[in-house]
Amino acid sequence: MGKPKAGFYSLTSCSGDILEITNLGEDILKLFDLVEVVHLNVAMPSTGKDPDIAFVEGAVTSMEDEEFLKALRKKVKQLVGIGTCACTGGVIARGPEDRRNWLTDVYPESGAGFDITFPRPLKDIVTVDFSIPGCPIEKKYLLHCLGYLLKGVLPEVPAYSVCMECKMKGNECLLRYRSSACLGPVTKAGCGARQPSLGRPCDGCFGFYDDANKESLIEIFREMGLSEDEIKKRFDLFLERGL
Repeated sequence: MGKPKAGFYSLTSCSGDILEITNLGEDILKLFDLVEVVHLNVAMPSTGKDPDIAFVEGAVTSMEDEEFLKALRKKVKQLVGIGTCACTGGVIARGPEDRRNWLTDVYPESGAGFDITFPRPLKDIVTVDFSIPGCPIEKKYLLHCLGYLLKGVLPEVPAYSVCMECKMKGNECLLRYRSSACLGPVTKAGCGARQPSLGRPCDGCFGFYDDANKESLIEIFREMGLSEDEIKKRFDLFLERGL
């Protein structure tokens, strides 16, 4: 019995999630031990084989994206969204639904003819078996989830916040000691406190964790002197579109 076939595909995105996979270092050998990679956008030409499991990054922003995704869904046993754009529409889903004016402003001669729709997550178009969030995804989290998915079971993932990961790593609390508008208290763990470990506040790209107390954090932000508009923009970057 051969290895399961896996394909890694991109819709509208910066390709940051696929690049994280190509940047696995020695761990990419583990990936190739586990699966036969039949498509890895930006890193290798397609083998032309259909995958058993498809990992898709990016949001659906055109009819071409939508048709590709529907056709891919019919071919695979499992379809997994990777990265926040695939899971929620991501940062490109901020702003007004009507993008025509933006297009014609940027591309006055050709913008009106572009095939474009409002950025949507994969789950709005097809059934998604599992979602791996992050902007970009976290490599260790991906390999952890892949191990479960190849056994045909849903991955066990952390049910606590990024704050807990900071405590486990011994990080100084940016919210408490540096008055930094960190979203770690309400954000799902899994990234290993990637940004706070570098002294940058969490932006919430893994989405709300189940017991998140958003109102309490908003009150803390008000006490820190953030305006209502600043607070709205912090939550709107990733969290308000859900996961």
